[in-house]
Amino acid sequence: MKKTCSVLLAVIVAAFLLTGCGGGAPEESASSGDSSSSYTSEESLTADTQKVELTYWQHSSEARNAMITELVKKFQEENPNITVHLEFIPEDDYTEKLIPALATDSAPDVFQVQSGMVTRLAKVGSIQPLDEAIMPTASIESDFIASTIDGLKYGGKYYGVPTDTQSILLYWNKDLLKAEGLDSEKGPQTWEEMFEYARKLTKTNNGQMVQSGWGHKGYFPEVTSIVEQYAGKFYDSQSGKYVFADDETAVKAITDISNVIRVDKVYDENFMANWAGFREGKVAMMLGHPAMIGNLATTAPDINYGIGLIPAADTGSRSSCVTSWGYVMSKNAESEAATKLIDYLGSEEVEKQWTLITGELPARKALLDDAELKADSKISIALESLNESFVGSLQTGALNTIWNDAYEKIMVTDESLETILKDCQDKLNEEIAKDIE
Repeated sequence: MKKTCSVLLAVIVAAFLLTGCGGGAPEESASSGDSSSSYTSEESLTADTQKVELTYWQHSSEARNAMITELVKKFQEENPNITVHLEFIPEDDYTEKLIPALATDSAPDVFQVQSGMVTRLAKVGSIQPLDEAIMPTASIESDFIASTIDGLKYGGKYYGVPTDTQSILLYWNKDLLKAEGLDSEKGPQTWEEMFEYARKLTKTNNGQMVQSGWGHKGYFPEVTSIVEQYAGKFYDSQSGKYVFADDETAVKAITDISNVIRVDKVYDENFMANWAGFREGKVAMMLGHPAMIGNLATTAPDINYGIGLIPAADTGSRSSCVTSWGYVMSKNAESEAATKLIDYLGSEEVEKQWTLITGELPARKALLDDAELKADSKISIALESLNESFVGSLQTGALNTIWNDAYEKIMVTDESLETILKDCQDKLNEEIAKDIE
């Protein structure tokens, strides 16, 4: 028997509230107090122009709030019949306010949501597809990088455009690598070199860790990236199920990357938080999002670090997992006006501003070769990472929690890896099956 929309939405609420809003690593988000504002153009309207009011929600951070405020001012100047009311919600409260609102008429017209939630919300009818007259499907597919929009399509229609797009990059402390006679300018180029560097850079004193070679904790974009590079299968889009525990190549990739913790002991969570340790020069290498470029400039301006593409597998692949959020509109939003706002927020001009100011990657193909963006060597490397990328398959709070719990067990117990992965796979498939029937 099919579940009713209300039951399905309850499932989504439970799934979404299991973790905080952030789709990326915890270190890469910032929050500030909640605030709201609205702007109304004073320009007179023609008699045949319908006046529309839209409510826009996003989780709050100081930089994002200020930028969206200015962007909306410009949007309203160009669209004087549309008034946008902005509401910025503290990150800890965002999901608790947003998801229940979607079950009522109090939902915002346009809002941000983790890309992994888009198909779920589309299935229960809480959001509507983009207006084809404003953003045709063919144009979306020709203008945007495939990995950034793959999770935003349902039933042959796109329900949003990406924001907060992130890939996975390699960061290393040049001084620590140089001290060990390792290549401090290029960093490790392959996974085998990464593992070897991590072992050499790990230091202990009387059995206690004093320096970690690599702050690896099993963040899912790192693990799915190595699975993809090994030509393994983590998720089967045809069956709609996770299959990594049954795929020998995927198990080999996960074994290789997890052994740096299980066998080589290159990081210990009791030592210190991994990104905090990197800032302090106590963790030698990290894999992380491009957003850390801006973060480190603020939080650790004196650190001498290098940045590069994710290490390559023997296949030659440097494929990097992409995570993102999406701008979407609720079921009751005025479709044309809401799509115009989403189109503007995902425009080439606006995406470029986000990259220059915040380090968030653009999703539009045209910006990959933008001369101004590529003038910054670090951003240039981040842009290059999108050339060989794929969409992440664990982009909801519930799925991420199941994976994190399993990987924690991998790191701290002697239980069989195959047993842990099989149990994890079963739980993930049970979770995604909740909104299929």
